[in-house]
Amino acid sequence: MDGEVTGRIKCTLSNWTGIVYKVPRPYLEKCKDRQDLKQSGVYFLFGKNDDGDDEVYIGQAGIRKNGEGVLYRVAEHLKNEFYFSEAVMLTTQNNSFGPTEISYLENKFTNMAIDVDRYKVRNGNDPNPGNVTEEKESELEDFIEYSKMVLGVLGYKLFVPIVDRTPKESSENNNGDKELLLYLSRKSGKSNRLIEAKCKRTDEGFVVLKGSMIETIDSTAIPKSIKELRKECINKNEIIDGRISKNYLFNSPSYAAAFVLGTNANGKIQWKTEKGISLKDLEENEMK
Repeated sequence: MDGEVTGRIKCTLSNWTGIVYKVPRPYLEKCKDRQDLKQSGVYFLFGKNDDGDDEVYIGQAGIRKNGEGVLYRVAEHLKNEFYFSEAVMLTTQNNSFGPTEISYLENKFTNMAIDVDRYKVRNGNDPNPGNVTEEKESELEDFIEYSKMVLGVLGYKLFVPIVDRTPKESSENNNGDKELLLYLSRKSGKSNRLIEAKCKRTDEGFVVLKGSMIETIDSTAIPKSIKELRKECINKNEIIDGRISKNYLFNSPSYAAAFVLGTNANGKIQWKTEKGISLKDLEENEMK
């Protein structure tokens, strides 16, 4: 909208009544004359906390007596303690959202974001889902699917699970499965424990899976960022009895192995398939 990729972006799709605006915080004032942002809608406020974690606030806005709608509600958040850097606002081309529709959407989007657990969701209360008919629910679910697509294209993986939740059998050659299950098992010289962990290779990187064991004692030979992450996990009680309580995504197999073992490690050697084939050998075979 402003002739630059860091400015405002308006998104529509063929055969979809929705409109999505991505607006950086300093550009909100420039949107005040847009009539479709004076309608009812749902909005997402994106920012980071002091620890650098991604955060989001999800809200709804109806049309007010003064003729203002979703943009006006977003602007009210400028006074709040939570500092958001970007706002994403969802509305419709035909102004078809009433109080029931926006309540349903706010509830669904909030609970989906909490379930995926990529962002810290700042909403204090569980939004009221409203009382919609079966026909309206089907229509709104379609709207949600398109909204997820647009948010993903805009760079927000708010509703994209870190690992595929569809149960699949593991295989040596991946058998068309984009997520390969890998294992690590090594006796720790620091704690004398057998450390066993599971990891999935995904299209985003390597995910150490919830329930995996990790060495709780750090070696002197450990990447600084991994050391800080492990310390943060302990402070947040995300390591319980030597096991992690959530999934962790890493850009490389070596960082995933270092997180598990508490020391520098060659992830291509440490991570192996169920049949004991190392990731290094597996990838070499895949390239043939």
